[in-house]
Amino acid sequence: NPDIELVMTDINMPVMNGLTFLEKMAEAGFRCKTIVVSAYTDIQNIRSAMNRGAFDFVTKPIDFQDLETTIQKTLKAIDESKDAIRAFSERDEALKEKEQARTSERFKQQFLANMSHEIRTPMNSVIGITNLLLRSQLDDQQSRYVSMIQAASEQLMAIINDILDISKIEAGKMQFEKISFHPAQVLTNVKNILQMKADEKGLDLKMDIAADVPDSLTGDPSRLAQVLTNLVGNAIKFTDKGFVEMQCRMKKAGTPDCEVEFSVTDTGIGIAPEKLNSIFESFTQANSDTSRKYGGTGLGLTISKQLIELQGGRIGLESKPGMGTRFYFHLPFGTGSVVKQNEETVDNNDYLAQLTGIRILLVEDNDFNKIVAEDTLQEFLKDITIDHAENGKVALEKTAAGTYDVVLMDIQMPEMDGYEATRTIRSVEGTFRHTA
Repeated sequence: NPDIELVMTDINMPVMNGLTFLEKMAEAGFRCKTIVVSAYTDIQNIRSAMNRGAFDFVTKPIDFQDLETTIQKTLKAIDESKDAIRAFSERDEALKEKEQARTSERFKQQFLANMSHEIRTPMNSVIGITNLLLRSQLDDQQSRYVSMIQAASEQLMAIINDILDISKIEAGKMQFEKISFHPAQVLTNVKNILQMKADEKGLDLKMDIAADVPDSLTGDPSRLAQVLTNLVGNAIKFTDKGFVEMQCRMKKAGTPDCEVEFSVTDTGIGIAPEKLNSIFESFTQANSDTSRKYGGTGLGLTISKQLIELQGGRIGLESKPGMGTRFYFHLPFGTGSVVKQNEETVDNNDYLAQLTGIRILLVEDNDFNKIVAEDTLQEFLKDITIDHAENGKVALEKTAAGTYDVVLMDIQMPEMDGYEATRTIRSVEGTFRHTA
């Protein structure tokens, strides 16, 4: 049927599998967009499907937010490319080779964006087990070696996060929250995270929030913190003496929307005028000497710029070599309200004591993560009982047979993912009402 414009197909099927189906569609001259669906471990078949002309893919167990984004992106591509698709058959072989190259690049971006969970999981295991080792009985030499592993692991995780973030942005799969938050708390958290690095270099890390900035805003605090962490981290990296300062100012007040300016100023090495226009490009630093001396992927500013622009904001900078740099960005926010939290000081020891003797179900399919979670729980909580389930389906059986105070649920698992398992558990009327 030539009127069909979008096809979604499984790969592993009886009679005719998805790969053969894609080949037959191509032979018949059908130009509809195709989305393939396969398990996230079946990478070779996904690659083969993309090479046979599939436009995009989603992995099982299905993340429905990712599915919706993928379908919307595909429908948009159909609307934008109908004329181009009709003209494609008239182009020569050189254009076909260029299209194959673009498909290959798109596959790499989509592959990295969709595989972020699988790529980060082993690194999280390394970092978690290293932290457990550091809290165990080690001699001085062992402690020094493990600390070196920890530092190298965290550096590698930062590089992985940069690469995965830029791939997710370029694949059109970056999502943003709209929740109420305290801007002062976001800046304070960033300052606390980077204070030690500033102290190591003898820098004064300062923070200034104008009085007219609302106590609460509505937007994505996690992405705001990510951008500020990138900018402040860079400022500390490229500053040897003086200070680094975060500032927050109102640019346009209003209800329900406003515009806020954030800036990061340093007294560091500065940027040459001829480099200012390219500083936000991928894999770019001011010069090769800077890259060798300070390291990094050169992706932090690119990611920050795209995160800001995707939220309807803009970013800029002012700099003089040898005198320092000021990065600033404007973002639109809603003027939301945050429920005031209890300001009474909570004694952490009392809180942990209340959790003594609880029963925990740990639902996790990765053996290394299971070890990290169990050992960490047993270190901080006394007399607890921990049961295990390797997927959501087993978790349902265990919760039906026993009573747990807490269920720690992974999200991406075989058989049944964490979302479906949690919904099913909560749907059982009258049970698990007091289970966290």
